Amino acid sequence: MDSDPVLDAAASCYLRFGVAKTTAADIAQAVGISRATLYRKFGSHEAIFLAVLTRESKAMAADAEVHLAQVEDPLERILEGMMFSLEEIRRRPVHAAVFGGDSAAWAATQAIRVEALRRIGEAGVRPLLDSYISDGTVSEQDVTDMVDWIIRILISYSAVPGNGGRQPDEVRRQLATWFLPPFERVLGLQRATPCETLNP
Repeated sequence: MDSDPVLDAAASCYLRFGVAKTTAADIAQAVGISRATLYRKFGSHEAIFLAVLTRESKAMAADAEVHLAQVEDPLERILEGMMFSLEEIRRRPVHAAVFGGDSAAWAATQAIRVEALRRIGEAGVRPLLDSYISDGTVSEQDVTDMVDWIIRILISYSAVPGNGGRQPDEVRRQLATWFLPPFERVLGLQRATPCETLNP
């Protein structure tokens, strides 16, 4: 993960004070620069938050690629990738601070608008759909909609503490039952193995 003194300081402040209570002054002090210098570099406190979230999400996406290396079926890969992401959001300190504290609703509102997160999501989804895009089964708009839907579902689960009181196997069942079938119909696929039995 790329190091940046401002982003490193912001992440540290989020863990120490919480996202909602961290101020630009806190970050500037942690870096050892003035607020004016901080704003000249990033423009706003919100921009710093989004940059931290993007950096952390890129690192998580790289780990997801390693985790999913042996999963070839497109539908299973989407499902397992979502389950992995939900677990990582809870496990990674910065993600947990962003989506698990008092700032969860605000963070979710900000995250859904981050174009960089959509690019990360598309980078993971597009290779699974290349052949369907080539033969016209899936359009570019379909890819955009799919990535948008995946991000919205991930953020929804993440912004509700404890997955809304549901255990991972229950979340997997919900996604397998209600989320994957539309993709099965669009792509004309059948899942190779029952999603509920896929080893995490």
